[in-house]
Amino acid sequence: MRINNEKSARHELGNINYYRLSAYFLPFQKYNDPYHMFMPWATFEGVMNLYRFDRELRVIVLDAIERIEVALRCKIAYEYCTRYGANWYEDSCLYKRGYGIVMKKMREELARTKEAFIQHYYKKYTSPTHPPSWMAIEILSFGQLSMMFKNLNNNDAKKAIADYFGVGISVLESWIEHLAYVRNICAHHGRLWNRTLTVTPTIPKRPLYEWIRFPPGKPDKLYVSLCVMAYLLKIITPKDYFAGKLKTLVSRLPRTDLKAAGFNKNWEADPFWKSIHISSTYRFRILFFRCRYFYLSTGK
Repeated sequence: MRINNEKSARHELGNINYYRLSAYFLPFQKYNDPYHMFMPWATFEGVMNLYRFDRELRVIVLDAIERIEVALRCKIAYEYCTRYGANWYEDSCLYKRGYGIVMKKMREELARTKEAFIQHYYKKYTSPTHPPSWMAIEILSFGQLSMMFKNLNNNDAKKAIADYFGVGISVLESWIEHLAYVRNICAHHGRLWNRTLTVTPTIPKRPLYEWIRFPPGKPDKLYVSLCVMAYLLKIITPKDYFAGKLKTLVSRLPRTDLKAAGFNKNWEADPFWKSIHISSTYRFRILFFRCRYFYLSTGK
């Protein structure tokens, strides 16, 4: 591998574990070579650009999932409270399975949390024993929230939540479970770019709102996850910066192999992505990076 700046490379390797970085070496190595020899064009700087792409991608994904997670907590609390009362989560009749597991986790989290609003509830109130759901579900992890939602009966409240997002109940359950899984990868600084995702989201057949028309390269790669996030964010916050950030990152590091993340070759031409609002600020950044790449690649 060619190293253009040895001092910089030493510094990077002194702060990033070699085995964390080694996964990003693979696209630069000869296929099936037992000695893991690098291609003649491989550079350490190219590896670092791929590593930075993945790191910045995780930041964009985490921000998107946070917005979706907050909105989901709000919708679940609202739709169930208005129909089944403030402490509906304690009603075993609302669950098709897993009631004992859900309540065990809930009690553990309520006992462990240091959140001021939970402590305030226990100091001020003695009945009901546990806080109302708009407080209680806020302390569950996204994974625990996903498990609770999946274990609830298919009723009018659950349908109202799914209808709000324009998909069926089973699709929404799949999406919440998948996003919780992706969030955990990001939280542990795991690689996203070319990862094979073992928890995959269901592809909706007849969503209420615009969905991708060009099929993904592979359904178990990140591209489908990004489509799910973009779809939900169009409903939750139509002028979100998600698509702008994503396209800016791709434009700034255009040599990144997007096929490894399951991107369709013509993904940006898909009506789904073209329909998403991108602010003038991000449009300018995208144009700037594309022009810069053109001049650098042509030597002009």
